Amino acid sequence: MPSFSIPLSGLNANSQDLSVIANNLANLNTVGYKDAVANFQDLFYQQIGTNGAGDPMQVGVGTTVGAIAGQFTQGSIESTGVPTDVAIQGGGFFTLVRNGLQEYTRAGNFSVAANGSLVTADGGLVQGFEAVNGVINPNQTLGAISIPTGLTSPPKSTSNVAVTLNLDSGTPLGLIPASQQTGTGIAPATTLQTGGVLAISDGTNSFSYTTAASDTLNDVITAINGNANFTASLSGNSLIITAVNGQAITFTTNSLTDAAGSTQSESFAASGSSTTGTFSTSVAVNDALGASHVLTFAFTKTGANAWDYSITIPAADVGATGNPVVLKTGTMAFNGSGQLITPASDVAGIAVTGFANGANNLTFNWQLYDPNGSGLLTQVAGSSATSSTLRDGYASGTLNRFNIDSTGIIEGIFSNGQTVPIGQIALATFSNEEGLLRNGSNDFLPSLASGTANVGQPGTAGRGTLTGGSLELSNADIATEFSKLILAERGYQANARAITTFDQVTQDAINLKQ
Repeated sequence: MPSFSIPLSGLNANSQDLSVIANNLANLNTVGYKDAVANFQDLFYQQIGTNGAGDPMQVGVGTTVGAIAGQFTQGSIESTGVPTDVAIQGGGFFTLVRNGLQEYTRAGNFSVAANGSLVTADGGLVQGFEAVNGVINPNQTLGAISIPTGLTSPPKSTSNVAVTLNLDSGTPLGLIPASQQTGTGIAPATTLQTGGVLAISDGTNSFSYTTAASDTLNDVITAINGNANFTASLSGNSLIITAVNGQAITFTTNSLTDAAGSTQSESFAASGSSTTGTFSTSVAVNDALGASHVLTFAFTKTGANAWDYSITIPAADVGATGNPVVLKTGTMAFNGSGQLITPASDVAGIAVTGFANGANNLTFNWQLYDPNGSGLLTQVAGSSATSSTLRDGYASGTLNRFNIDSTGIIEGIFSNGQTVPIGQIALATFSNEEGLLRNGSNDFLPSLASGTANVGQPGTAGRGTLTGGSLELSNADIATEFSKLILAERGYQANARAITTFDQVTQDAINLKQ
């Protein structure tokens, strides 16, 4: 008599196959879904004898589903433009913690929770490596990735500035402004009246001197020459004062007389003014608090291929009043080809002290040469003009947006123009992916068959890379699934027909007694 259990096992196996196929079709649009395939195997066999050659004669007792294998092939990558969406290209799984349980997924449709945590659709916390002061250490303990709202980038004080400009070689020398006495003057060795005051200004810088006991005109000259902004000399009894920056001098106070009878005095006339020979440009620097200060770089031609420079800051920025404060002065020389030769190196150690806002003192370098040794300043025929100004300091900023790169690093883009790492998403690999347990909600759990997770940075040790703003789609193919569906349906129908055939044979045997 036939065994009904044989086609019945076929019905059960094909029914399970239909369920697997239906589940694949149901998840055609599930993010990161991995297709499954039911693999059949035959059951044991009953040996009913041997043939004349001694070969065994066996009758099988049916089939069963031997394995339901996961197909961990790559799904298609679709761009979404959503910054929290991430797709894995290659091997690996995102690592999650949900309700204290470590889980793994290929679905990268993440979002940012109210507390800044990067989470899955069902609340799993995406794991990775947090950045500390903009530095990621992949050897640190794995933890939840956080992108808090209101994240700030601290300010950085300027340590280097660079100006690329040309000074017109055809600039004519301007009139060197000076002032001198118009009368007979005071003899250089004559003792001056104590308390006499000489105060001058070039429109930018000021100088004042009050005579002490036994001072002579030579002492006044020495004091003036000790100031970086003015020079003084004698022509007979005539005192000549010149501004270093080439500007006209005005005298706000002049009460110099001789000590004996106050019969000798120095009278000063208004000096000439320079209308040519100068060029200036501005460069903004940042202090330690992030505040911006605009410095003026002024250049005055003093001769063929020779220029003076002066760097100033507004007086109010450093708690002073009046004219801008001079930070640095010096000379420059160019060769016959217009290339800078003096100074021969960058101007280092330019100091700004006493900021009115309480910021720490600032020291920065003025880079005059590029990495190849070529001067950033030239002097050729053509208009004096600034091509570019660069500085490495910046103000504080707030997080505007972020990107996720191929290595999983979350790059924060801040309002101050800085791009700073916030964290790095980790990936896990397993020695046997098919040994993972499907836990629903796009998640997998490890098992003894899968082995333990090997967690690390994307793009290393066989882990895939990431694509930000994209998602990995289901790898289930509708055409393939429909083909398998037809085969499973035909298998089910064939086994059902075998049962009806067995039933008919059995019925015929019963009818033999009639």
